[in-house]
Amino acid sequence: MNLQGSHEVAQDAPERIPGVLGLLWQLLWRPVDLHYRLHGAGIRTPGGRIGQLWQEQSAGSRAAGLLARRMLVLLLLVSPLTSFLMGTLASTLGVSMAPWWWVSAVLCSLMGLFLSLTTGLAAGMLMGMLASLTMVLGVHAVVAEAFGPRMGGVAGVIMGGCLGLVGGLCAGSIGALARGQGLSVNRVQMGAIVLSLVPMVVWGFGGSWNFGGAVAASALVAYLVAAFRLPIFLVETVVQAAAFGLERWAGLRTLRWSPVVHHNLSYLPYPFLRAHMALAARSRPMEVLEVANACLKSPGNALLGWPWVLAALAQAEAAALGEPPGPHGKP
Repeated sequence: MNLQGSHEVAQDAPERIPGVLGLLWQLLWRPVDLHYRLHGAGIRTPGGRIGQLWQEQSAGSRAAGLLARRMLVLLLLVSPLTSFLMGTLASTLGVSMAPWWWVSAVLCSLMGLFLSLTTGLAAGMLMGMLASLTMVLGVHAVVAEAFGPRMGGVAGVIMGGCLGLVGGLCAGSIGALARGQGLSVNRVQMGAIVLSLVPMVVWGFGGSWNFGGAVAASALVAYLVAAFRLPIFLVETVVQAAAFGLERWAGLRTLRWSPVVHHNLSYLPYPFLRAHMALAARSRPMEVLEVANACLKSPGNALLGWPWVLAALAQAEAAALGEPPGPHGKP
C-alpha cells in the first residue's frame, strides 16, 4: 500500500504542475503534497536549483521546464508587482516610507534569483517574495520612523518580527518541499536560535545592543510562531471542532473538511480529530484511511494516523490469507 506517494519518478506529466498561484498556495500550505505531486509529474528534484531543473528539461522533462518558468514568474513578476502595490497602499494610508522603498522590490527579486541559482529555485522564489513584502514595513517604514525613532524599541520589534516571519514560513515550506516531510521540532528551534543571533551580533558589535536585543527577541518569537503556524492552528481548531460536531449531531459527512487534509505543517494535534475518524470509520473506512494518510504528513498528527494505517495493512494481509477482517476496520 502506497501511503505517502512514491519517490519513483513517473513519466513526464506537465499537466500535473499547478498553475502560478496554485503553486504558491501549495508551497505555503501543502509542500509535502506538492513534493510528491512534482515527483509524480516526473521531476527528480522538486526543491532543486534552476540549473538542475533546466538539466532535467534538456533531458526531455517538460514538467521541469514548466515548473521553472512558473516559479520565475512568481519571483520576477508577481513578487515585485505585489510589493509595489503594497507599498503604494501603505503610502496612500499615510504610513511614512523611505523614498527609495520601491528599489527593494527589484533587489529582493535579484536576491531570490541568486538563491535560485545557488540553493534552490523554490527557496529563492519564496524568500525573495516574502522578503520583498515584509521589507515594506520591516525596513522602509522603520527607516522613515513610522514607528517612532528608527533605533527605538518599537522599531526593533517590528523589524525583528518581519525577519522572523520570513524565516519561519520559508524554513517550513522549503524543507518540506525538498525532503517530502516537515522539519522536526528540534530543527525549527535551532533555526529560530540561529536567526535571532544574527541581528544581536550585527547591531551589538555596531554599538546598539538594546536595538539588537529587541530585533533578536522579536525575530525569535516570530520565527517560532510562523514555523509552527500557531495563529492558523487556532482557526483550524475551530474548524475541526465544527466539522466533528456537524458529523456527530447533524449526520453530515465532514471528515474531508478536517484541516489536516489541507495543511501539511501543523505541529500540534487537532482536537476531536481522533474521535471524528472513529465516528466516520463505521461507514467510510477508505475515507478514514485517506485522512490517516494526510495525518502522516503532518508533524503534529502523525501519531493519530499510524494506528489506522497499521490496521488497514493488517486487514489487507488478512484478506490475502483468506482470514476475516476486524470489526469496522478500527485500529
